Amino acid sequence: MKNNILTTFILFLGLSIHAQSKKPFVPTKGDIVFKEISKITDRKAFDETLKISKQKFKESLITSLLKEPEYKGREKEIEQLVTSSSEMLETIGFSEDSLQTYHHEYDNSQIRNFAMEGQEILRDDEISENNYPYSSKIILKTTVDKHSKKNINGYDCYRVTYEYKENEKTEDEDFMKYAGNMIYKREMWVTDKIKSLYHPVIYEKEILEKYYPLNILETQSDVKGFERRFVLQKITLQ
Repeated sequence: MKNNILTTFILFLGLSIHAQSKKPFVPTKGDIVFKEISKITDRKAFDETLKISKQKFKESLITSLLKEPEYKGREKEIEQLVTSSSEMLETIGFSEDSLQTYHHEYDNSQIRNFAMEGQEILRDDEISENNYPYSSKIILKTTVDKHSKKNINGYDCYRVTYEYKENEKTEDEDFMKYAGNMIYKREMWVTDKIKSLYHPVIYEKEILEKYYPLNILETQSDVKGFERRFVLQKITLQ
């Protein structure tokens, strides 16, 4: 019995030392996979704030469309169109039953970037520095907390939080009253051992130049009681 306990302790100690001894590296081989888990955490807050957000979306979009000459006299048609769009906003943006996974597969200088929902491939393309679709989102604030620590798959991580908003390049002030004031927040556990400007979920180059996220929790300011989490499923990068 004592030998079994001693063997287990030595094995644990060896794994702990190995986890701590990882050196920073630029991945050239292997895979990294995240699973999206979205859920309503507060049904009452979600229903109340989503109703308000949908109404603001409808009002801003109707005002925007009715300024266009081709929509003059088509108010009822526009109302029906925008109402349908607001319902789609709820279905697409706040689904609780997402089965999506996000996957990067490294092969030297080539990276395969794909997303799947169940067995259905939603995206599959080859990416490189020249064609990587970095985000144009506006980062408002970044907070680093190195006192908070967590080990994820052998990587020592600390907490980084950043807030951003969409960079809607439009001159339509009415629609920007809706889109331009929406703030997203991402709370992440990040490692400084992986040095890569490519990530299956994060597309902000300003973030990837400093941190590599291994767990991400996303919320947004206009709809309360809903969260979207991206959990690491597999990592074999080397």
